[in-house]
Amino acid sequence: MKLDPILTKKVQEWLDTPDHLRDIKEGATLMLQLNRNRALYNSVMLRPEKFKEKLIYELKKYLRIRLDNLTVSEVSRMESEVMPRALATIADAPVISTDDEITSGSVATGKRPDHDSLPAHIRELWDSNGARYKSIVLLFNELKAMADAQPCDRYEKLRILDETEKLYRANLKEYDSYIASPAPEAAPDQAQGADMVKAVGAARKTISKYKKAIASNLLDAEKVEAAKSKIQAAVGVIKNAGAEFSEATVQELTAIGINFE
Repeated sequence: MKLDPILTKKVQEWLDTPDHLRDIKEGATLMLQLNRNRALYNSVMLRPEKFKEKLIYELKKYLRIRLDNLTVSEVSRMESEVMPRALATIADAPVISTDDEITSGSVATGKRPDHDSLPAHIRELWDSNGARYKSIVLLFNELKAMADAQPCDRYEKLRILDETEKLYRANLKEYDSYIASPAPEAAPDQAQGADMVKAVGAARKTISKYKKAIASNLLDAEKVEAAKSKIQAAVGVIKNAGAEFSEATVQELTAIGINFE
């Protein structure tokens, strides 16, 4: 069923009219044509000041759908497509940008081994998807909680979920498909420097891994000591390379017996 463009134009014009010039009866009549809610129409007519904001809300809600050229049935159909797609995205492991964000028992999947060497705009595709994933989960759960609401009431959140989820998937596709240019052959000093950077990176990951293992309280005394030994060796690698530690890291590791002298 095609939407009546004349009705859409009338609603738009009414909403564009300055508040003090709006004809409440005209607005209420437009609303009745859209939602067929005679009880609400009567309430607006009997107590216009009390129900004026509700009237404006209803007209804006329907106008948004009409400007996007969707009928209520099409909104329902849109929902049947977007919600399962979002659920499939949520079912995947969340995007986690740093080791510190990995909670106990969770696994970060999909991050490229060469992530840190990628161009900034490619790394951003991954990094920004962390917040985007959280938005998808939030919007999905909000829509589930609105299960008894009319499709037109759910439309705005549904539209945002659709756009956010599509961008999330598009970012991952572009990130995964990026092909880095081969690195030029390094001079001996450059190669040594690159090896040092890799060694420092690996040492930091070792510290993060065993620090979390100790914090989990799942290791026996022998394994705790072995983990501390791994951390101490990694600290030595980082110090020998001339790299630095944050004050918070020093305090945290010192507290479990790691020596920085």
